[in-house]
Amino acid sequence: MSEHSHVMGGSNAKRRIMCPGSRELEQEAPSEGAISEYALRGLMLHAAMQLLITADPADMQAADPLLAELVGQDFKFQHILTTELVEEKLRPALAAWFQVRDAYELKDWIIEERVSLESILPGAYGYSDLLAIDVRKALHTFDWKFGDGVFVYAKENYALGFYAAGALYDEDPEMQELFEPVENDVYLHIVQPAIGRSQVLDTWKTDIAWINGLVDLIEATAGQTHLKAGDWCQFCKAASFCPALAAFVGSAVAQSPQAMGAMQLSQALGMIDTLDVWIAAVKKLALDEMQAGAAIPGYKLVSKQPRRIWSDPVAAEKILRKKHKVGQIFKRELISPTQAEKLNKSLYKSKLADIVAMHSSGTTIVPDDDRRQSLSGATELLAAALPKL
Repeated sequence: MSEHSHVMGGSNAKRRIMCPGSRELEQEAPSEGAISEYALRGLMLHAAMQLLITADPADMQAADPLLAELVGQDFKFQHILTTELVEEKLRPALAAWFQVRDAYELKDWIIEERVSLESILPGAYGYSDLLAIDVRKALHTFDWKFGDGVFVYAKENYALGFYAAGALYDEDPEMQELFEPVENDVYLHIVQPAIGRSQVLDTWKTDIAWINGLVDLIEATAGQTHLKAGDWCQFCKAASFCPALAAFVGSAVAQSPQAMGAMQLSQALGMIDTLDVWIAAVKKLALDEMQAGAAIPGYKLVSKQPRRIWSDPVAAEKILRKKHKVGQIFKRELISPTQAEKLNKSLYKSKLADIVAMHSSGTTIVPDDDRRQSLSGATELLAAALPKL
């Protein structure tokens, strides 16, 4: 498992840039203890991707035997790699890799390599999932994301930008030799096969000028200690006791929603993600304290609602089969279009695709730069938002 820089790395680059004081404040946070089950699963899937890409199969057909061999392994992360994880996570992630590798004609790449920006900011380094250069001398950087809870996008992604900057400015001779030919184009790729996400691969094309601008921001954090709350607080270890976040919450709840006009609502909507960080930090701190034996007035620690499960499903099935038909003891439902396409792609395309409809469960509010089509007239919304003269 690669160590992380507490000064600045890919995962905390945005937080350090936007809130330089978080560096010192996080040092005061208590140890987080054991790694969560979800984190272990992510580390295992990263290790599997490293193995698959290192093997460098020509295509998905050539990769099938490798994927099959992975089933049942745990890579020492105490989490078994199941057939479901192979099919729902590794296979689509590997297909996205093939898509980029072949479309851009990647010629050289490095996996899980330490990249350093310590010549810019002492102590700043990280480990990139994959860095590559293509035949047109463009730089590519990849980040595998295997979680389902938080969707990550490539546009202006500071983590990927940090790794790209490391490829260009790391003083290691081998790194310089590999990426010295890069001329201008830089591609940031997020690969995230996740439940509820319509696409696995998200790519943003930028250039060295944007990377240099990011390097300037990184350099400017040297010696800075001010705190600032924002969406970058999400994974901050100091969120539960950060004075800037507490002040942010106080200002956010000072005005009644019913008294807000369009502009105030716009500002308030922009605060919600940061408020969620504070709420999650309060819940986590309270749970940690009570699990450690502390008493919090008005609250108690209880077990979650228990649900009955079979301790021996095989034995239960045998007993039930003696008295009941299979249709009575197993639930049956039609698989979804997505599952049908995975089951038989040719059948899906030839006969099933025409009887598939897109269904949304409702509406939701997103920022203007979201890619989805607006359901409201932009002109009417803008007119409503502007102050009356």
